[in-house]
Amino acid sequence: MFRYLLSFSAFLIFFGRAYQFFFFGAPYRAIFWDESLLSPVVEGLFNYTWQEYATNLKVNTFIENLTILSSVVFLVSGLLCLFWHQIRFRILKKTILGTGISLLFFMGICMVKSKNYDILQLFELSIQLIVPLVIFFNTSLKNMDVSRLSKWLKIAVALTFIPHGLFAMGLFYVPGHFIDMTIKILGVNETQATQLLFVVGVLDIMVSIFIFIPKLARLTLVYIIIWGFLTAVARLVAGFNPDFFWSSLHHSTYLTLYRLPHALVPLIIYLILPKSHHLTFKLLTNEN
Repeated sequence: MFRYLLSFSAFLIFFGRAYQFFFFGAPYRAIFWDESLLSPVVEGLFNYTWQEYATNLKVNTFIENLTILSSVVFLVSGLLCLFWHQIRFRILKKTILGTGISLLFFMGICMVKSKNYDILQLFELSIQLIVPLVIFFNTSLKNMDVSRLSKWLKIAVALTFIPHGLFAMGLFYVPGHFIDMTIKILGVNETQATQLLFVVGVLDIMVSIFIFIPKLARLTLVYIIIWGFLTAVARLVAGFNPDFFWSSLHHSTYLTLYRLPHALVPLIIYLILPKSHHLTFKLLTNEN
């Protein structure tokens, strides 16, 4: 069961990003149009002035084509993950999936750059990066070491929820869309939304620690599953407008799709937790 959830989670991640890139673009311009970063390359390697580069229609076309190509790679990567065992061409599928993962990571770098080098933006993508990496490094999902899988997925969950918690607490800044969603969904004012987000942020940090404590892990995972699902669906609810039904779905659904694994991955950990504990007990028994 958990193997199908893992494949499905990877599919949702890639499909959501494919939808985003195809219809709404990619954050690539944060890198390709950064004068301080690229002007030495543009002027030194290609003998262009920055003005010539920035106004060159071929550059803009390149970025647009790269964005469309990325969306296609994401879509194919998602389908590969969904039918990983049915596809026999091992080298081909690993090459395509590896390219998809690389593009996800590059997207993360672009997001960091677009947010004034806020590295937490990249850590928030931990689940979205580690899930396809798990599939990439396992030729057969049927023979995975569930104990090791549980460990890596717990790390992915913690690295995703800790930055989310830090943002919600406002230790650096509170993202505006956090406040907007809270106000729109719960009908509170800005002060109440900020206070509520702080509490939620503290809980995010706490559960990121508790999942590594065996006696607390199971109950903690139940909370994370519910909260991960609610935060994913919140994008759809906050963006929904009955007067523009299809348009609002079009602009919000992809935000939910690639966040649903924030609930599915903790569910996977929950499902394999007893097996993981059994393996650990068995190893200790053999050693004694």
